[in-house]
Amino acid sequence: MSTALGIIMILMALAFGFFGYMIAMRGKYALITNYVMEKHAGKVDSRYAQRVGWIEIFAAVYFLIFGILALCIQSNSFAWTVLIIGIVLLAAAALLNLFLGKKL
Repeated sequence: MSTALGIIMILMALAFGFFGYMIAMRGKYALITNYVMEKHAGKVDSRYAQRVGWIEIFAAVYFLIFGILALCIQSNSFAWTVLIIGIVLLAAAALLNLFLGKKL
């Protein structure tokens, strides 16, 4: 089971890395849900989109490192713990960015 979780984390890292790169480095802000409409309405700016991209890049690095470790260690408890912590940290960072990025 830890092998499957390690592979899942590596696949998540690839997905987050791709989208984070496209958003943060290439400026493809349309990949963010409702970004274009909210930008036209004046609710968010490009700094919000940059933070979304960097959050995804950091999530990719986290899941890649710990996915490889999960494959090496072969411990179910380690793999589940790291996966849950990563998801909670990602959700917290996304919510914090959402509240910091919105203009009132």
